[in-house]
Amino acid sequence: MPRIAFNIHNLGFGLALLVVVLLGWQARRTQDALLEANTAVTHSLEVITVVQGTLSALQDVETGMRGFVITGDDRFLEPYRGGQLELASERQHLHRLLADKPDHAQWLSTTELAIDQRLQLARQNVDARRNGGLASAAERVATAGGKEAMDRVRALLATLEAEERTRLSERHTEVASQVRQFRQFTTWGGLFALIVLIGALLSVDRNLMQRIKAARRAQAGEARQTAMLQAVPDLLWQIEGEGSPRLLSNAPGAVLPEAVLDQVRQALPGIRPGSDVHTLLVHDDGREYEARLVAMEEGYLLIVRDITEAARHRRQLRDQHGFLRAIVDTDESLIFVRNTSGHFTLCNVAFGSLLELHPMLVENHLPSDIAGHETILPLLHGDDALLQGEDEWRADRTRLVDARGLERWLQVLKRPLVLSDGQRQVLTVAVDVSAQQRMERMKDEFISTISHELRTPLTSIRGALGLVAGGMAGEIAETARPLIDIAHKNTERLVRLINDILDIEKLQWGGLSLQLHRLPLRSLVSQSIEQNLTYAREFDVSLELLPGEDGVAEVDVDRFAQVMANLLSNAIKHSRAGGTVEVGISRQDGGLEIFVQDHGEGIPERFRPQVFERFAQADGSNVRRRGGTGLGLAITRSLVEKMNGRIGFDSVTGEGTRFHVWLPEAMRVADTRPPDANAENESMPCVVLLQDDAVLARELGDMLAENGYRTCVATDLSQVRGLLERPYVHGLAIDLGSAGTAAPELLRELRSQPRYRFLPVLLLGVRPASDGVEGLRGGVVGIVDWLDKPLDPEQVAEAVRSCVRGIGPDERFELLHVEDDADVREVLRTLLDGQPLNLHAAASLTEARNHLAQRRHHLVILDLMLPDGNGSELLPELANARPPTPVIIFSAHETGVAEGRAVLRRLVKSRSHAGDLASLIMENLRHWPASGAQTREEG
Repeated sequence: MPRIAFNIHNLGFGLALLVVVLLGWQARRTQDALLEANTAVTHSLEVITVVQGTLSALQDVETGMRGFVITGDDRFLEPYRGGQLELASERQHLHRLLADKPDHAQWLSTTELAIDQRLQLARQNVDARRNGGLASAAERVATAGGKEAMDRVRALLATLEAEERTRLSERHTEVASQVRQFRQFTTWGGLFALIVLIGALLSVDRNLMQRIKAARRAQAGEARQTAMLQAVPDLLWQIEGEGSPRLLSNAPGAVLPEAVLDQVRQALPGIRPGSDVHTLLVHDDGREYEARLVAMEEGYLLIVRDITEAARHRRQLRDQHGFLRAIVDTDESLIFVRNTSGHFTLCNVAFGSLLELHPMLVENHLPSDIAGHETILPLLHGDDALLQGEDEWRADRTRLVDARGLERWLQVLKRPLVLSDGQRQVLTVAVDVSAQQRMERMKDEFISTISHELRTPLTSIRGALGLVAGGMAGEIAETARPLIDIAHKNTERLVRLINDILDIEKLQWGGLSLQLHRLPLRSLVSQSIEQNLTYAREFDVSLELLPGEDGVAEVDVDRFAQVMANLLSNAIKHSRAGGTVEVGISRQDGGLEIFVQDHGEGIPERFRPQVFERFAQADGSNVRRRGGTGLGLAITRSLVEKMNGRIGFDSVTGEGTRFHVWLPEAMRVADTRPPDANAENESMPCVVLLQDDAVLARELGDMLAENGYRTCVATDLSQVRGLLERPYVHGLAIDLGSAGTAAPELLRELRSQPRYRFLPVLLLGVRPASDGVEGLRGGVVGIVDWLDKPLDPEQVAEAVRSCVRGIGPDERFELLHVEDDADVREVLRTLLDGQPLNLHAAASLTEARNHLAQRRHHLVILDLMLPDGNGSELLPELANARPPTPVIIFSAHETGVAEGRAVLRRLVKSRSHAGDLASLIMENLRHWPASGAQTREEG
């Protein structure tokens, strides 16, 4: 390396010297060129000067001649003669300057001839003046051609002067270029020489520094070698050719064990210079030695280490690893570890059994490399977050199907493992909770089944108690009335309990779907207060809506009313007699906050963390002062969260509690419905159509227009509510394919309002034209109401009475009640006793079809849950009757999702053509049973 550096800096100095020599040579060339250019410039300037002097002399001759010719005065001949002398001198000078230029010989001859001619004419003019007088001389001057001769001389001299000036300019340009080139060469050459020189100097410096560092490294290496020999625990020996050891380590008194020396001597014949290190393991009197033997140029190097303790530690570590591995493999939980690259670094037998693989076939592999890896993908969620710095990741329930096709439910916990080198890995422990999951599912299914089975008998109990309490079964003894009232109240309480149990079960499993609509919040709160006034009076508590903000929120109408009912009833129960529950709305955090404030005793400190838990009650004793299931607030929180809100409370012991619900504020939705198909005549009867398919809406609108109805199309419930406010609305048609689960909800809302109690409502199940099928097809049925069990018999009876009032005085109302529970049939029969109707009962689909075949019915009360099938199977028969038979539907489930789908399927299977659909809609509107009652009420 020093030699290379030396050559580099010598080369640098040589290049710098070469550049300096080249700069000197270029300077000399430039100087010579400048001298040559200067000589040429001087020559050109002399030529130009002589040319101008020649012209000046000719002008003097011309001037003197003309003055003498005009005046005859000899004094004018002085410039004439002086010009001739000067002209002769200039001509001689010009001959000298152009003597070495052969290319100018012709020009010089021509110019001399022209000058001589002009001088001859001048002499002749002077002689003519002397001899012939002024007139003769003037005539000669005018006709002799002197001017032309003078012009020729001027032209010739001007040509020479122009050539010299051009040559002068070229020389000047050439000189400037040479000077510029010289400057550039000097600048860049000097800069290059400077850089090369600096590089050479740096190379010299680097060479010197390397020599110094090499010397220092040599010293340090020697010192390090000495230190290593002194500090290394191994003993270094040199083995001579005959096998005699010589100690190299600084360890006075060290002795090479005889067993080691014997094995070394045995191994020496097989070791040659350049061969690999030969390692020996020697056991001697309970000690273990590791001997490494290397052949050198002279003898052998032997390194001996006592590995007794290290071997013992390795055995202990191996035993500990096996012990921990046995523990991990014995654990029934699924345990695995993944590194940053995604490879499995560890997994136990339980995890391998998930894939029916041995752990060794999983470890050190990526998930994608493992057969059936799709099975374990749900367990890998959260790994990236932990590798990026998260502290923990949990999943309460993770479902997967193992390699045997069995469903497994796992509770997953993930935590990071930080190794000694800083690398992060992810430890996952998944506990199999499949048995617990099955038990919970069985429990929930049991609760759901029992709850639904209770709904039907509760309908009978509720109706029977209502009849007895209302006096329809005769006078009640005063001593028995309190007992009847107690039974009736507890029946209502049992209904609420069943509803709460079903709600909490649906919320837990995600089976509760909400229909969110943008509505003014203050009016909803006001309605909730009105609905709970009766309950408040029972506790001698007043409800007050405080002045405040209003805004539009996206809520489910029924579920929001349930939230408010829970909060208000809770506040009422915990208020003192004569107290006031205050309700208000304000804007908070970009949303709307509803608060419900009571002034009771407040929530005990110890109970506050459990307020929103299921079955939680501050007074948990068997005999409580206040009723309740402990589910209301748990349901309330879940409903609020499903409406994208949050709920909390503030409580002060002895002063009361304030619950607050925050909901995001939404803009009021404008009426964005598409233009009405027949909107040009606002006075035409209108049918509001809930349909989100523009093509189907247009086809239905065209059908109705042919029958004198215009169509007002709505795509959601909020638009339906707005359109129903318009005049000339004669009916509402709901396409179940568009409305989904909204149909029962919308019907309940409409029938609860007096103005819509008799509005014809039709359920449609339609399908557009498709391959092989021309035109629109489907089915339609008129629906008076859609009720949930447990039923309120009085509500059913009122719906029937409204239909009966639409029948003429001479006509008998035919009513078919399809219900498999005899008690419910009996309660309804008692409620309708005395009405002008014939009540026919059917306990199955078969009996119902027999009744339908015997007579026409004005109304059918239809329970969808029947022993021999679904009640929706009767809908096509009812829709195709003439006139069509409307129905009141009983739903076994509150949401009506399954029943709604069943109704949709039955209507679609009707497959009525477009013309038949229009006819069915018209027939339903024309023969709606409650129309007469509505007319009489309006009258």
